[in-house]
Order: sequence, then structure tokens, then C-alpha cells
Amino acid sequence: MKDVLIRSVFGALFLMVVFTPFVYDVRNNANILNLVFYVFTMLGTHELSEMSKKSPYKHTMKLPALLLVTALFMPLLIQTAKDFYPLLYNPAWDFFLKTPAALILWGILIVTIIVLSFWIFTKEKIDFVFKSPFVFNFFYPVLPMWTLAIAYTLTNQFDKQMLLIVLLPIYLNDTLAYVFGRLFGKTPLIPSVSPKKTREGFIGGMIGAALVMLAILYFVGSFTTKNALAIAGVSVLASILATLGDLFESKLKRSINIKDSGNILPGHGGILDRIDAMLFVAPVLYVLLALIS
Repeated sequence: MKDVLIRSVFGALFLMVVFTPFVYDVRNNANILNLVFYVFTMLGTHELSEMSKKSPYKHTMKLPALLLVTALFMPLLIQTAKDFYPLLYNPAWDFFLKTPAALILWGILIVTIIVLSFWIFTKEKIDFVFKSPFVFNFFYPVLPMWTLAIAYTLTNQFDKQMLLIVLLPIYLNDTLAYVFGRLFGKTPLIPSVSPKKTREGFIGGMIGAALVMLAILYFVGSFTTKNALAIAGVSVLASILATLGDLFESKLKRSINIKDSGNILPGHGGILDRIDAMLFVAPVLYVLLALIS
């Protein structure tokens, strides 16, 4: 009971950290959430470096990796500050405004996710990624969070609301998959990677998340056939990508025989344990919805 309470409290705190700046941004056309993206990426980089120490290769390259994260996010952080201090000079941001760099990064990210997902099913172990932890760290978790932050900053006040449509199915799927798995789960999804995940939980979480999102759409008064199909499609894609993200991180941890990526979130583990699904879902679907809109 105590473990459940601790997990619930820190889970709620995590959601507050994400959604409080998001609500502020939507109301004030700001980009405060970039600070959260930056902190998550720094913490994820730190955890990956610590995980690398437990691999057969023992390489970390932590300091260069942390410096790279800061360098990549600096134009975004300056742009965030510029919302409050308009006279700040940010020439690096003009590069993203005047070139298709964000779309190119998005394309690279999609290829990366396909490769990482392929490894889930075809590789017995993936500890080989720690041979070059600096390179791997760029593709996971830096590239997903950086791409999301760039897209988020490029979109206007109205379009920022799409992030809610992307994030809600992740947490709904996570919760409902757990519930359906506990109640009806009999068939392991991929036992060699995550023994507790079941096919029944996966299907229940995916369908349940879509139904809840459709119910929300109905109650906010925006229910049309077109909107319903779009929301259902986003929810299903989010559930599939979230499961792949969770499975990949599970495989990464199993490859070096650890349970959690860290211990910053009691009851949850590390930051990578909490954002593994987000890394696969949020940047892919947020940019997709931004392009469609």
C-alpha cells in the first residue's frame, strides 16, 4: 500500500511538472515548457551515462554529452527568455525559422525509432549501443526531446494545444494497459523483454485510450466524424508507439541487468523510465499534427 501511495504521489508531481508550464504557455503564448524538455534531456543523458558504466564497455562521455545537450537547447532557451525580454538577440533561432531543419530532424527521428523498434524484436541484447554512448545519447534521448522542443517553439499559441492530444493517450494507455493486464492478462506480449506486459493489456490499453479520448471529444462539444476518426487514429498510434518506447527501454535495461534507469522518481525509477513512451510518441505525432493543421 505504501509503495502504491509513493508511486501515485510522485506520478502526480511528474504530471504537474509537465502540465503546469504547458497550461501557462497555451494561455500566454510562451515556451516555458522548453525548460522542462531541457531538464528531462539533461537528466536522461546523466542516467544513460550511469547505465553505460554497468555495460561491458564502461564508457560514459558524460560531460561532452551534457555540453552538447546545452548547446543544442541554447537557442530554444534564449527564445523562451525572449518572450519576457524581447530585446534578446537570438540569431541561431533564425536558422530554424528559415530552413526545413525541423522537418529533417523529424525524418531522422522517424528512421531512428524504426531502427530502435526493429532491435526490440531482432536483437538478443542491445548493450552494444554503449560502445559509443555519446553517439547513442544523441539519438536517444536527445534527438526526440530536441525535435519536440523545436516543433513546440515553432508552433503558435493555438497549435500548442495539440500537445495535450498527443500526451493524454500516452498516460491513458499506460494506466488502462496496467488495469486490463491485471484483470485479464494471460498471454505475454514479449516475455523476453517485459514479462509483465500482456497482449490483453496492450489491446485493452489501446482501445480504452481511444474510447476515453472520444468521450472527451464528445463532452467538449467537438465531436464530428472527421474529428472522431482523427482522435481515434492519434490514440491508436500513440498507444503503439508508447508500447514500443516502453519495450525498448526495458530491453536496454535488461541488456545490462538493471531494473531502473535511475532513482530520481521514487516508485517509478529514473526519468528515462518515466519518459520512455513520450520519447517515441510526442515528437512524432506532434509534428505530424502540426503539419496536418
